[in-house]
Amino acid sequence: MTGRPSPAVSAIVVNHRSAREARACVESLRAAFGREAVDGEIVLVDCASGPEEVRALEALPADTRAFLVENRGYSGGVNAGLAKAGGSKILLANADVVFLEGAVTALLAALEDPRVGAVAPLCVWDSAGTLRLPAEAAPGFVGELGLARFPAFARRTLSLWERGGETRHLVGAILAARRDVFDRVGRFDERYPFEYEETEWEDRVRAAGLALRFEPKARARHLFARSARRNPETDSKRAASRRRYREKRWGRLGRAILDRAGARPPRPLAAGIRRLAEPALDSRDGAWVAVSTNPTLIPFAGAPLAGGFRLPAEVLESLRPGPVYLRIFDPRDGRPLETCVWEKA
Repeated sequence: MTGRPSPAVSAIVVNHRSAREARACVESLRAAFGREAVDGEIVLVDCASGPEEVRALEALPADTRAFLVENRGYSGGVNAGLAKAGGSKILLANADVVFLEGAVTALLAALEDPRVGAVAPLCVWDSAGTLRLPAEAAPGFVGELGLARFPAFARRTLSLWERGGETRHLVGAILAARRDVFDRVGRFDERYPFEYEETEWEDRVRAAGLALRFEPKARARHLFARSARRNPETDSKRAASRRRYREKRWGRLGRAILDRAGARPPRPLAAGIRRLAEPALDSRDGAWVAVSTNPTLIPFAGAPLAGGFRLPAEVLESLRPGPVYLRIFDPRDGRPLETCVWEKA
């Protein structure tokens, strides 16, 4: 960066075996910077994806690159990007996201409030933008046990999608923060090899008295779970991160309780759940559908049912074989109206 002023914003894109998705991400950022008159740089980080990926990434319109010789995980990728970033505001992004029009401006505007430590956009799953991804994870210890009440969680989710607000945790596909927040609470903990790294960092942000804000005016598309399926070590790394986070957050006993609950065999399908021959539902005015591979449907992706619903083929591509639960609910009070299940072969 010698010879040029520091940019106002540094967007750090972290890649691992996702060069095709990284191209769309970087190009969407470059277009956003130009369209929204943002003085920004793109820092492209690769976590030891191999020579073929590196060659593809070298062709992308990034300003700065950090190609790591070992896979330090998303946390290590973020930290490597921060070491090269010059901006006072930071955008962190998985490679499998696309910034939609106005997203960058809305995220940066939210950071103008000094009480806000980090902000995340509303992410959609499909190219049509109808299926919204979760605004936050399951609430606390009770949520991890699978005992959270669906109506309350659904009301909370719809409120965040529609009006935004403060949350306990932000989903980390895209996060925006000021550099002074990292200076204050530290960088990501690289002992979390896959997932939970942003959750643990957000705990530190809240402990410092700063808010986490969900901003629905900022929208992005997240190709959720697509790149994770390509990496055979994903499940073991996720499990290691989950164990570490649970023990830090709730102690050894709490972690043991949650681990034991997660090891139980799946319950038989509850009475009254309708089996679907295909992942589609008829139109129902005023109702919404929640979609999840978790039988509790917490958290869930969601869409209005006014015009009917069919799980898009591009979303199906990201899902592993197994049951997919679809719950019709009343958005006014979150009350479930009907629960269905479809089995992906």
